[in-house]
Amino acid sequence: MNKVIIFGGTTEGRKLAQALAKREVLCVYCVATEYGKEPIEETGFIHIHAGRLDADGMAKLYECEQPNAIIDATHPFAEIVKTEIENSLFKYKTVPFFRLSRDEEEVDVSECTFFDSASDLALALENTTGNIFLTTGSKELSIFCQSDSLRERIIARVIPNTESIELCKANGLKGNQIVAMQGPFSKAMNVAFLRECEASVLVLKESGRSGGEAERIQAANALGIKCFVIKRPEEAAEGLSYTQVLEKLNKLFGFGDIFEHENLKEIHKPVEPGFKLEVILAGFGMGFSSVTAEVKEAIANADYIFGAPRMIVGIETSGKKYPFYLAKDIVPAMDEIAAVCKYGKKKAVVLFSGDTGFYSGATKLKESLETLTYTSVKLFPGISSISAMSAKVGLNWQDAELLSTHGIKEEIWKPQLIQAVTTREKTFLITSGSKDVREIGDILFALEKEGRGRFNIFAGTNLYADEKILKLTTEQCSSFNEDGLCSLVIRNKNWSDKILVPGIKDEEFIRDKVPMSKEEVRALSICKLQVGKNAIVYDVGSGSGSVAVELGLLDSSIRVYAIEIKEEACNLIKKNIEKFNASNVKLIAGAAPDVLQDLPTPTHVFIGGSGGRLEEIIRHLKSYGTPILVVVNSVTLETLGEIHNVVTNYQIENPDIVQVSVSKAKKAGDYSVMHGQNPVFIVTFTL
Repeated sequence: MNKVIIFGGTTEGRKLAQALAKREVLCVYCVATEYGKEPIEETGFIHIHAGRLDADGMAKLYECEQPNAIIDATHPFAEIVKTEIENSLFKYKTVPFFRLSRDEEEVDVSECTFFDSASDLALALENTTGNIFLTTGSKELSIFCQSDSLRERIIARVIPNTESIELCKANGLKGNQIVAMQGPFSKAMNVAFLRECEASVLVLKESGRSGGEAERIQAANALGIKCFVIKRPEEAAEGLSYTQVLEKLNKLFGFGDIFEHENLKEIHKPVEPGFKLEVILAGFGMGFSSVTAEVKEAIANADYIFGAPRMIVGIETSGKKYPFYLAKDIVPAMDEIAAVCKYGKKKAVVLFSGDTGFYSGATKLKESLETLTYTSVKLFPGISSISAMSAKVGLNWQDAELLSTHGIKEEIWKPQLIQAVTTREKTFLITSGSKDVREIGDILFALEKEGRGRFNIFAGTNLYADEKILKLTTEQCSSFNEDGLCSLVIRNKNWSDKILVPGIKDEEFIRDKVPMSKEEVRALSICKLQVGKNAIVYDVGSGSGSVAVELGLLDSSIRVYAIEIKEEACNLIKKNIEKFNASNVKLIAGAAPDVLQDLPTPTHVFIGGSGGRLEEIIRHLKSYGTPILVVVNSVTLETLGEIHNVVTNYQIENPDIVQVSVSKAKKAGDYSVMHGQNPVFIVTFTL
């Protein structure tokens, strides 16, 4: 039986062994470490020898195996091993020997600086500033870590085995300076690493095509950062290209067609038109210990896995891993995969924390992927921290309000929170961590002072990992400082049903001497506006802010812009916003329409005062080109005349015009005397 010994550990060596095995040539594939065994599978024709050998050990191996050929397919920078291989050949009888050299990479190196050695490069780094992304492996770490000033700036990417990580630690690198991941890495992936590390210098070896040299240099060029490269050592023995080694072995063994398919791809039927990538968007729960069996199976069968670094680092898989979780990064990476996928279908899994159906990025990514012609998409659920917290504190969540502050703007989640905790007994939240919890604590503390609740809070941090379940008061929430993601359960013993119509009494507002729409007129005007969830409302000429506050309190999803020019009124609006915790109401100081330019397009507009510029305001609103429901209140004949001109000039059909006269009883001794208020015209129309 024909037999070869291959000193491997590279992509080329593995491919060569697999190709020979197909022709039943026995390959003894030598790697230095147990980790080196992982990319290649032992078969009847591939025997793996793991462990470092010196020249004598290699010679003993030759005596034992009696190979027909010896091949050096080690890494171009494995100089010590190459020397030992050369020395071993003198200790054994003459057999064909081939040294496989990696193909040179065609890439723009105009912005790269090349160095003869790691020592020279380390000296040059002393004259740079910023973080250094070091991708030269763990062997030369000691050279770069001799200087304290360099060591503190290094983020080292190494293979994820014990030896490499121990070397990192032995050279003084901290956990946040170590990226332990298996390549190969695409250009997009390298860009993501460089951005995440905020690197100003990329350091690599001139390792050739299979070593991912081009992808790293292209990433550095794309970001405009410095690229320092250690030159490939000159080899004593003549190196052959991959194709040349194939030809030599072909002649040696007399196989006419062993290397007919140079790229060594298995012969499959071409892909039928249609999907090339089967994508599963999978809920990762709160960590690998909480992942469902369905998701674990998907991960095990995946060719590609995407997710936040904290999720994918601990996953053992033969699939390629990408530290991406945003559609803007994932879609380009999938484009690259699909472009080279000419045979069969590939499987990709994208991991999302918690459940894919609860405040998850899976929703947007699914929309993006469904626009592509080469993907099919499935959703796999995960265990949400909401259901986990429910079980851990012994409360059901079927009648609770479910919210998130994680990745949600404060202007959205704060009014949602206030509405939820004051009108529901139970509120469950997922947060980004201690900062959010402290802000929530401040809000709850203020609500307690106003008599709007008595709160019990449960906080769960790092669920299913190093978890803690804590029972807190509002004051303790305000000083919360636990590490990690945090979920909250809030119970209010003094909750009240939400009133679903406007009806705040006039005396509840802070008034001073600023005019205010009276409560009956205010209630009718708001009803005429017919606002719904997620409405965007302008309150023009807001006065005391009473209409704006009432609108904001109807539903936390409504965004209200209170527009007022008078300084005294602006100060009063601020006070009323604070008093009613109407954080979805924003004061805009200035005159309409001048200050409307940068505001989002409204769905509804209430005009309580126009300052004589009603037609200008209507002209501006008309320019949005979208239907807007407008309600205008008038207490003067002059304003009523302006409204008539607007209705005529803009050909508004069927405006709803109502005159309201309100009289309220006041006590006069034993009698109630009706006191009339000014009549008000309420005009409603759609632009």
